[in-house]
Amino acid sequence: MALDTNAPGRRWVLPIGVIVTLGVLASVVAQLTIIGSDALWLPALGDSIRRTRSIPTGIPFAAADSAGWVNTTVLGQLLFSYAFALGSLGIVIAQLAAVVLALGTLALSSSTLGARSLATSVTLVVVALGAAAPLLIARAQLLSLLPYAVLLVLLRRQQERPTSAIWWTVPLVAIWGNLHGGVLVGVAVLGCYLVFSRLRQSPFTAVGVGLAALAATCLNPGLLDAPRYYMGVFGGEATSDDSGMWSRLSLTNPFDMLLVVSALVLLALGLRRRRPLWEYFAGVGLAIATVTAARHGIWLLLFLATPAALGWARLGEEPVRARVSPPRQSMAAVALLAVACVLVALRAPTFAATDAEATSLASATRGQVVLVEEPLAESLAAAGATVWVSNPLDAFTASDQAAYLAFMKGDAAGAHRALIGADVVIARADSSQAKLALAAGLSSTSRVGPFTLYAR
Repeated sequence: MALDTNAPGRRWVLPIGVIVTLGVLASVVAQLTIIGSDALWLPALGDSIRRTRSIPTGIPFAAADSAGWVNTTVLGQLLFSYAFALGSLGIVIAQLAAVVLALGTLALSSSTLGARSLATSVTLVVVALGAAAPLLIARAQLLSLLPYAVLLVLLRRQQERPTSAIWWTVPLVAIWGNLHGGVLVGVAVLGCYLVFSRLRQSPFTAVGVGLAALAATCLNPGLLDAPRYYMGVFGGEATSDDSGMWSRLSLTNPFDMLLVVSALVLLALGLRRRRPLWEYFAGVGLAIATVTAARHGIWLLLFLATPAALGWARLGEEPVRARVSPPRQSMAAVALLAVACVLVALRAPTFAATDAEATSLASATRGQVVLVEEPLAESLAAAGATVWVSNPLDAFTASDQAAYLAFMKGDAAGAHRALIGADVVIARADSSQAKLALAAGLSSTSRVGPFTLYAR
């Protein structure tokens, strides 16, 4: 029998145990989060948009040709720009907020559907372990965490009690598409629900919502060019690079092993109860995507979270409704949030030193084109330097993408195009990139912190 989330007595409330679990996870994120590649190019571009009050053609902080790039995620760039007003610390705070809100949204939904406090708490821990890399490395992906969680909650409520509220997925997709390309994952999951559940109940609504959602992915500055942007991302050199962010799932990688084990645990729990047909198709699709690129594993784990929390209950057991004590829960949430904020604040000097180092490097190379590895390339761009290429890699030609990836790997032959396109190479003295610079005829000119500058 379907559970009615609007029934009397069913309250949207988090048990105290779940709040404590979220607080502990928030503290871990606050203490361990680092800035990864694919994060700081957003504030660099957002700063340019705010300064010029216009959307630039291509990537203004890069020297390589990017004139054909379609910019669809301006809203996300602006949000990162405002967050970066606090420096790298602001990005860590944004990561903390995104993680807590996304996990909290799924936990709230699970509790409302009748999952026990312990089951929800353990499920959150399993998800956090399996998604350690995306949850502890701040990247552009953080912009998709909350929209994805909201979409899953909305679809599962619609599965139980179909209403016209399904149309809320359309503005959600429109906003999400202005934030991050992860919107395509959401559209795929939405499509599974519409085709394998809603279509047989109300075909006109299913088709209408589906077409409107597809159109909503173009309701951004890219407009009708948006599909070309999405195709460019999937067809770029970075997606075929097995050593970068798009690397395939590998059982020799500790983070990937945690992902696999966590996914299997969640799957085993979730399958204790029969799930709607669309969830099986969506789950298989997300699993295939995860094998193809491990970075998609976060979407699989978040998708499996609610079924796993509900699967702890014995078959036929009535759902458990949490006792409501708003003052107690509010005080616990505030106290735990305060602890996380203190932990973040204690790390401020470290992030300030890193930002100061990037500013010094940018000042030392002012007016020159810089070739440097990720994620430092993005840090320099955010500090005002002109780099040859950095993220978003899909903005550049295939040959420039390949040359930059070759530079990152220390491949002299493949990196030739990158080396001749730059005025200065920044690298650690004992790195393969430093050897490439010396082999290309560049000489050591100065040092900034642990980095050496090589110029012609």
